[in-house]
This record gives sequence, structure tokens and C-alpha cells, in this order.
Amino acid sequence: MLSHAEREGIIITGDKELRQYTYMMNEQFPIESHLVSKLADQLNTEIGLGSVRSAEEACNWFRYTYLYFCMIRNPLIYGVPADELKGDITLEKRCKEFIQAAVTILDANELVIYERESGYLEIREWGRISCYYSVCLGTTFEYKKGLASTMGDMDLFKLFLSSEEFKPVGLELDEENKLKEKLLSNLSLLATGSLEDEHTAKINVFLQKLEKLSDMVYIQQSAERHLRALLQIVLERRQFKLAQKALNLCKMVKKLIHQLPKLTISAQFKPINDILLRVELTLKPDFKWDDDAHGYVEPFWVIVEHNDCIIHHEYFLLKQQYINKNHTLNFTVSVISPLQYHICVVSDRWIGSQADCQYNLEHLNIPDTCPPLTELLELPPSSADAFEHPLYMKLYEGRINHFNRIQTQVFKALYESDDNILVAAPTGNGKTLCAEFAILRNHRENRPGMSVVYIAPSEALAKERFRDWEITFKHSGLNLEVFKLTGETATDLKLLEKGQIIISTPEKWDALSRSWKQRKGVYGLSLFIVDDLHLIGGHDGSILEVIVSRMRYIQCINAVNRMRIVALSTSVDDGEDIGRWIGAPKHALFNFLPDVRQMPVDIVLQEMDLPNVEIRITGINMAKLTCTTIFHHARNGKLCIVFVPTDQEVQPAVLNLVTFLSADSNSKHSLSLLPYIGKVTNRILRHTLLHGVGYLHEGLTSSDQQVVSQLFEAEKIQICVMSSSICCGVPLSAYLVVVMGTCYHDEQKKLLVDYSVSDLLQMVGHAGRPQKDDSAKCIILCRAPSASYYEHSLNSEEPDALSVESHLPLYLHDNLNAEVVAGTITNKEEALNFLGYTFFSKRAIKNPSYYFIDSAERSIFNLISRLVDKTLRDLQERKFIAVQNDTVLSPLSLGEIASDNCISYSTIEVFRSSLTSETNMKGLLQILTCASEYSQLPIRPDEEEVVRALIKLQRLSWENPKCSYPHIKAFALLQAHFERQPVDGNLASDQREVLVLASRLLSVMVDVIAVISRNGCLLLALLAMQVNQMVTQGLWECDSELLQIPHFTKELAERCKHNPGKSIETVDSLLMMEEAERRELLMMSNEKILDIVRFCKRFPKFTIKVKVLNSEKLGEKKHITLEVHLKSHLEERTAVGPVDAPRYPYAKEERWWLLLGDSEINSLLAIQRVSQQSSKVQLVFVASAKDGKKTYTLYHVCDSYLGCKQEFCFTV
Repeated sequence: MLSHAEREGIIITGDKELRQYTYMMNEQFPIESHLVSKLADQLNTEIGLGSVRSAEEACNWFRYTYLYFCMIRNPLIYGVPADELKGDITLEKRCKEFIQAAVTILDANELVIYERESGYLEIREWGRISCYYSVCLGTTFEYKKGLASTMGDMDLFKLFLSSEEFKPVGLELDEENKLKEKLLSNLSLLATGSLEDEHTAKINVFLQKLEKLSDMVYIQQSAERHLRALLQIVLERRQFKLAQKALNLCKMVKKLIHQLPKLTISAQFKPINDILLRVELTLKPDFKWDDDAHGYVEPFWVIVEHNDCIIHHEYFLLKQQYINKNHTLNFTVSVISPLQYHICVVSDRWIGSQADCQYNLEHLNIPDTCPPLTELLELPPSSADAFEHPLYMKLYEGRINHFNRIQTQVFKALYESDDNILVAAPTGNGKTLCAEFAILRNHRENRPGMSVVYIAPSEALAKERFRDWEITFKHSGLNLEVFKLTGETATDLKLLEKGQIIISTPEKWDALSRSWKQRKGVYGLSLFIVDDLHLIGGHDGSILEVIVSRMRYIQCINAVNRMRIVALSTSVDDGEDIGRWIGAPKHALFNFLPDVRQMPVDIVLQEMDLPNVEIRITGINMAKLTCTTIFHHARNGKLCIVFVPTDQEVQPAVLNLVTFLSADSNSKHSLSLLPYIGKVTNRILRHTLLHGVGYLHEGLTSSDQQVVSQLFEAEKIQICVMSSSICCGVPLSAYLVVVMGTCYHDEQKKLLVDYSVSDLLQMVGHAGRPQKDDSAKCIILCRAPSASYYEHSLNSEEPDALSVESHLPLYLHDNLNAEVVAGTITNKEEALNFLGYTFFSKRAIKNPSYYFIDSAERSIFNLISRLVDKTLRDLQERKFIAVQNDTVLSPLSLGEIASDNCISYSTIEVFRSSLTSETNMKGLLQILTCASEYSQLPIRPDEEEVVRALIKLQRLSWENPKCSYPHIKAFALLQAHFERQPVDGNLASDQREVLVLASRLLSVMVDVIAVISRNGCLLLALLAMQVNQMVTQGLWECDSELLQIPHFTKELAERCKHNPGKSIETVDSLLMMEEAERRELLMMSNEKILDIVRFCKRFPKFTIKVKVLNSEKLGEKKHITLEVHLKSHLEERTAVGPVDAPRYPYAKEERWWLLLGDSEINSLLAIQRVSQQSSKVQLVFVASAKDGKKTYTLYHVCDSYLGCKQEFCFTV
């Protein structure tokens, strides 16, 4: 329109107003600003959006308004004297006055927090509601003032009609008579019966009669917003009946349709302690989805009410694609007498769609109040002189001047006693040093036979502890051998014999200690230290519980060499039970209060969302909120750590932070960081480091992680963003810790999962740097439904210690099977006795309702007895154990395979029941990836589509794949490895774990095939071995074996195949070529050719000789004994070294199988694992005496190289 030379406009108006409009247009009156009257509203909106974080920023924002431009242009109209403009040409003083007046109004009415000294501005809940729903302050004040718990529907509707936004809605001439008619008719909610208040009457009639008046669009759009705001205010006040009325009003303004969504609900209540109940609410959709009626999502409100008071509420979104699935919500509610709760799940859109359940919980046995925790005494701080040993004192010289108060209080119990001990204190209080006290005590008392095992909760923490203690105990005057277990049983047994301090994770120690009766290194330990013992309360805590129970059992029966157990934990409210479990006397129980720390940490919980707003961690609003927090709390360059839920959310969150931080930070970091940035391989990380922000997650290379850690510790960067999964394994700390969201999306279960309190305590533990900070802060940005629980657990005046319960009953099959195989359990009585050493047995007595039993001690015994009976019966039915005379237990082959390889019994059962002679390559890979071990593979947001895209391009498909399942993901990642198809980031990290686990599972699969050994198993066993080769080399079975050789490509392999004169298709044929011919064929540099020759010479090859030692006829069968001589062409080497497999993620030693089979009937007769070096092996097999002479085939197969299979035929 601006490009037109002439334009026309038509004004239709009365004769009286025509002169006025003509005059205004001809005179061209300036357009003036009316922002002053709504300044507080607009400022509240900017504060709510995060654009304005202080009074100073508010002034800057004000200078961009049209009002400011008008004040400069024509100050007199806006009350600014001319002399004032001369003295202050930018009107800075007047801007401050306007802003000061606006923020004072907002602060006085509890919409924002205004710190007058610093000028800091922070939105409150009322202000957030006003901002989000675009409701003016006058309306918000009116709602707050007018709401009362006794209001009826008409009163609530009348309050809504009084909204300030509706006042401009007046009556037209032709509407007055129509409204009179409607007001006299039967309206459901007759809020007013006259036309004295025109806008109220008009809106009232429109909403109830749906008349198409001229203002219908404005009224319809505004009504829903204002009713939603009203609902939020009622929910904030926790008034249940009023919330129901408000929600009904919200739905009344929606278009009415008839496919009512219906949910059925059921709930389980478990007491956590005497204050909190854990609720597991299951929602089952029970209606037919109609896209036209329901769209893509149906929202519901989940409300828990007690005596007309809302004690919990949250917003639940039911998505179309999950209409046929059950949905589980987990949350906590307070224990309130009487124990009667009402759960209501009501549709956000539909009238009449509501599910209600009343729960009477008087039968629950609420645990007693926990005993008082250990008080922190006012003791003078001890120093290293307390060791009274020059070597020990020298260890800490220059490192530690004095021990902190907790270390001082527990020093004597750890260093001057051999009692089992529990030290429970919040993270960051130096419990690692307490472990060192116990090690030094053990060294002093058991110097010749010292044997210490330290259990770290994660691999990352185990690596960190290994690095630290190698310096502390090995490269010092003590010269102690410190080793970290590898996970390879043979190697670990050697390390256990040689080492004096062994560092392990629970999984590795479980594998090594299962056969403790045959392993002197396990049976003869002098000190067993377990860190973060409170993690037994997590879903992966059963392994930790089992190994501690096993070591306690060994301690009790080994009177000659008494082992000491030292347990380290965060503060727990059931410390007495843990102490009794590990055998610690009362004087050796140190369970400190959860708010005891080396330095004070101010923990602030900030609700970051409204119930019907899905906040994404990677969103721009969350980045604004986090930046505001950092600017306010980490001034003067103080260090800050930001935790985000998952690896995938780290980079987007960092980039958003950099966007906002760059506007406020200077570039002083850039030049000093350039030498370090050159070492970084990740492009995005290099970019963020230039702005003073680093990040860490598991998908980052170890070298990049090391650079970021060094820069942060040296204070060359101010902010480090981490994923929550590496919280335990990174030793960094900072003045400020920001937890950027307390939940993550479980893509497999399709629900939001909140952090446990123990996870949050780990993150809080990173706040504060000893000897650098006097205090610290932790800001936790959490969802509204979880805020009260976290507030109670972390930040109340008397915060509760962490409640820990056992999850052992969920994983009892594997653990009982392992003990039967080890010989610890030989009958049911011993099984019950072993369970008596577990934490589960202690807690079942104290908190029986958590395990769904009553409080009678006899009932608890009956529960454990029934649990043992059921578990042993399951193991017997699946042929893992044998039960003789209903009492004597003995292991069978499948049980031994599961125990020796630490593989779940459910996985062995899948292999046993699924593998048949008809299983092909596709079927075997599907069975392999259905192993329960792959169920822990994470499914991150948006990965479902990536997995689907991978499978579409791959050789083997899966019928109707559910790409949100971890087993499908494992299937896709394995094929991507075989096709050498690159995957990036977190998928690459996941693929490494998939491959290592696949190699273990395939070896187990071969053992299972040998056990079932029915006809048709020979080719199946060879197929499983071949897939193991494929996993190691990253090739399909149909690919050229030359592709295993360094520097070979598909094009080069094809050229070798079509080599004139002689086709080169094997490693041996390439090695046997004349050097000149080989160079001409390969056309490579000397260095590359040397690499190729080195590989070919390393490629394994054996000479096989077979001798029949014995053939004994027993009835219709012959028992034949063979002696097989295997001679390696590498026999002159004492150590062959690891497999040459650059695509396999870790170093791997090659393994071999020797199989004897009847190829005519595809029968597997005997199988044995053999060494990679020359050896002599005996095989015994059974043949039919009627067959006479028969030809058999002996196979010698490697698990690591394709084409590395030798066959030897002989006749017996």
C-alpha cells in the first residue's frame, strides 16, 4: 500500500461526528502514548518473560518504548518541565521514577520480588499467571480479593464477569432490546438481571446463549484466558471444590462435542517415612480416539484432595499414539490423619469426563519416626599429626592443613578401631578422606597381608579414585599397588592377587565375588569400603545390596581373617537399619544431619512452569531464566555449574545460554583460551569456550572433557554445563550450582520422571569450593508438582534425611541363582538365612507396608518364605537349578552359564526357548537384541525417528518396529556397525555399549546352544560364532574378509578379487604374493604396506592333528575320546596381544572354540573353549554303535576374525 501514489479511505459515521473527524484529519494531530496507565502491566510481562531482570534493565527497556520517544519530543504534555529536560536531556531521572513507581506497585501486590539495594527483579506466581494469560493487574487484584472458599457457581461466574478487560465492551443500539429478552429468559447462571452494567450483561448472555453478537470474537478469546487464570489462582490456593467449579467454567466456553474421553484409574500407596507417602497412579484410557474430536492430545488434571484441601495436582497429557497404553504417574503426598484420600482425574476440555477414587489407608503401617541423627560436635579440628606416623603425615603435607569437623569427629572410630562403621553425611563433606583413614589403619595393622577393596558407584568415579589413589598411595613412601578391575575375570583375579588396593564398580565386584569360596583373594580381604551406599534405594541398587550382603556373610563365617566393612553414604533416616545390616555397633554409627556441610549452602527451589505448559530444557524461556539466575547470584566472575537432565539436551541448552550471556559478558576470555581451544576436537565446544562456557557429557571425547575440566578449575571459563548422568564422576565444584530442570522424559515409558532426592543431593554437593568460597548457592528450577516434595526434603527448617528402601525382591532370581552356583545356598533354609543378611530383611520389619505386608513379624517371615519358594520354583522350571527331595539345591548348566557370565536369567530363558535349527541370521540378531540387558539402553527425545530412518536403509528389517523400544534401537545400531554406517554423538556412545554387550551375549549364546544340543544345532552354533566375528570387525558375513585389513576399502577389495592371473580374496593369499606384485596391486605408501603385512602375519593360523585315544562301547552307544593338538604359527611369541579391530570400542583378546559335529545331520557332539596359543585338548563325545565307521568334522573357530575358521575331517 505504501507504494501507491494515491490512497482512499471511507468513514461511515453520523452527521454530528463528521465535522470532528474531518477536523482531526486535516489538522494531523500527533498520536500520543497511553502506556503510562498500563506501565505496570507491561513491565510485569517483560519480567515474566525474562527480558527484564533488574531495575536498570527495566530503564533500558523503557527507553525503547514509544512513550519515551514522545516524552523527549513533547515533554510538557507528559508533565516534564522544560528546565528538567535541559538538566537531564535523556530524562534518566524521570525514567527511573516511572520504573520505580511501577515495580513498587508490582512488589506491593506480590506479583514480583524487588530487592531495592541490588535492583533485582524476579517474577512471583501471581505475576507469572498474569503474564502468561495476558490478564491485566486490575483483574488479577480483583480475583485475589474476591475469591472465597464458600463461593458458588454464580458467585464465581460473577467474579469472572467483573474482569477489567470486559469493561470496554458496550451495547450497540440494536442490541439493547435483544439483551433485555435474554436476561428475562432462563439463564443457567444469572449473574445480573439488569442492564445497569452493560459489559457484564452482554458477556453473560453471549457465553450462556452463544448469540452471534458483534463482539463475539473478542469475548470468546478473552473468556477462556481469564477463566484459565482464575483456575490457576484457585489451584495456587489449593481449594479443591472451587477448583472443580473453575475448571467446569473453563470447559463451558469450549465447543460441545460428544466423544467423551474416559480414564480408569488405580493407585498404590507406599509409606516412605512417617511424613510422606509415595503414590503410583496408573491411568488407563477407556475410549475410542477420534481425530476430529480429540486432535492429537487430550489434557487432564490429576488432583489429590484431602478434606477439601488440594495436596497435589499436576497436568497430564494423553497423546494419540499412546491411547492403547497404560500410563503411570509417580508422586508423593503428605501423611495426613485420617488416612483417607480422594484422587480425581478430570478432563481439561470435556464436561462430565471425570474419574474419582476414594482410598482409605487406615490399614497402612506408617513407619515410626526415625531416631535422632548424629549431632556435629564442637571439636577442635585435627590435623595429619593425629596419625602419629611420619609416612602418613607426609601424605597430606601441603594438601590438607586441618581436617573438617566431620572428619575430626569420625577420625578415632576409623583410625583407632577395627569396628565396622557407617559414615553418613551430605555430599561434599570429605567422606573420601574418611575412607583413606580406614585404609591407613588397615595398612598399619595388616601390612604384610593388606587387601583393600573400594566400591565406587560408577565407572567414572572409579577412574577418578584410581587416578587420585595411585598418586596418594603408590607414588609415595607407602608404595602400595593400586589397581582398577577391568571386567575380564582372568585378568581381575591376577590383579586381586597382586594388588593391595583394588577399585571396582558394583557390577565388576559382583562378577568376581560370586565364586568367593574358590577365590582366596575375595575370601581373605582385610578391608571392604563401599561408597554411596544410599544408592541401594535406586532401581539399580540390588547389585550393590547383594555384594554388601555377600561380604557381610563372608565376614560372619570367616573368624580367622576378620574383614572390616566401612560404608559411606549421604544422610539417611534409616541409618540404624543400615548399621545393623553391615554389623556396625552403635558407637560406630555416624549419621549426620542433612544440612551439615563444610560451608553453608543456600538452596533455593524455584517453580519454573505452570501446570498446563510443557517446559523444554532446550527452550529459550528456560535459558532466559537460567541466565537471570546466573547474573543475579554469580556476580564478579564466580564459577557456576549448570546441570541439565540428558546428554542430548546439553548442546542446545549451552547454545541458548551463550546467546543471552554474550550480550552481558565481555570477551576477555577469548585470547587466553586460544591455546586450549586448539586442542578441542568438537566444533560447537570450541565456539562456546570462546564465550566462557564449557560443557561435559558422556558423548564428549575424554580429551575434550579433560580440556574443559582444566579450564574450569583454572577459572578461565565461568560456566560449565553438565548432564546429570556424569554428576558422580566429575570432581568439579563451583560457588553456584543451577539444576536446570528436575525431570527427564523416559521415551520408553512415555512419561516424565523426576530426579530422586539422592540425585539432587549429588548435584548440591558440587556447590562450594573448599578453601576458596565462604558460602555457596544452589538454585533448583523444578516443576510445580514436585516443588513441595523437594522443598520438604532439601530446604525445610528441619530437612528430612534420605529414606532408603530395598529393591532386591525385583531381582531375586539372578541373585539366588548365583549363590546356588557358588555353593553358598544348598537348601531352602540356607536361602532364607542368606536373605537374613540383606537390607531387605531389615526394612521389611520396619516398613512392612512398603513391601505390601502387614506388621506382624510372622507375616514378614511368611512373605520372605513365599518369595524364596516362588523364586526357586521359577529357577527349577527353567532348568537353572535342580531340587532334590524338595530341599537340596544344586546348579544346572544354564544356571552356571548365567552366573559365571553375569547374564540375567530372563535372557538365558529367551535364548533357550527361541533358538532353533531354523534360526537364520535375521532371527539370531533379533533374539540377541531381545536380551533383557538391552532394556537399559536409553531412548532419548527425537531418537525414535533416527532409529526408524536407520532401519529403513538397512539390510534386515523388523516387522512393524516400535522404534521407541531399546531392543529395536540395539538391532539398528548393530546393523549400522556391520555396514560401517557412521553414527554420531550419543548414538555412538550407545553403540559402543551395544557392541561390548553383544560380544558377551554371543559367547553365552554359544554355551546355551551347547547345553540344548539338539539336532540341528551345529550350524546354529557356527552362525553365533560368525556373528561374534562380525561384531568385532564391523562387517557382514558376506563382505570380503580383506576389509579387516588396515587401509582396505571396498574398491580395493574388489580390485584384489579381480586381480589378473590370480584372484586375491583371503588374508593368506595376499600374504603369499610376491612383494613387487603386492605393491603393484595395492598402490600404497611403504608405511601402509607395512601395516598390511604386519596384520597378515598377525592373522591367526593353526595346524590341527587329531588322535583317537579311546572308544568304549556301552550298549547301543560308543563313548569316544579324542586328543586334539593345536599348534599356532605364532607359538614363538609369549603374548599374542589384543585383536586388531579398530572398529571395536575396547581392547579385546581373541578367543577360540573347538567344535565337533556330524555335518550330515547337523548335530553338535562336543564343544570346548581353547587357548589362543598352542595347546592339547581332549574331547569326549557319544556316537551310535550301529553306525560303524563314520566321518566327523572338527571346527576350530575364532571369535574375532572373519574367515578364521578351520575344518578337519576324520573317520572313526
